[in-house]
Amino acid sequence: MEPCMPYTSHHRSPCVRSFLDLCTSHLSTPVRDALDSFEGVLAYPTGHGWLMYAPESVEERAAAFGWPEELLAIVKLARAHGCAYVLFDADAEETDELPVFEE
Repeated sequence: MEPCMPYTSHHRSPCVRSFLDLCTSHLSTPVRDALDSFEGVLAYPTGHGWLMYAPESVEERAAAFGWPEELLAIVKLARAHGCAYVLFDADAEETDELPVFEE
């Protein structure tokens, strides 16, 4: 996927970004409870989960801010699939590529 280019007088195409649709069960309870308060994480509550930005520089950001391993793995998976965001939803499908946490 090509990166989005800023709008200029020569470039007026819209920027389209993808998201990884992921079940909230891939977040442990402590991470789920603090997701939108981790330093360096941009996550917004949606009512049934969160919409979280998946930064390209995830390794650097995770190391700098001490992110939990599960969060690093989720963002790496999103980026591996060309996604700029993760939509955590309680009703989304689980994936075999990540651990599942029981409540």
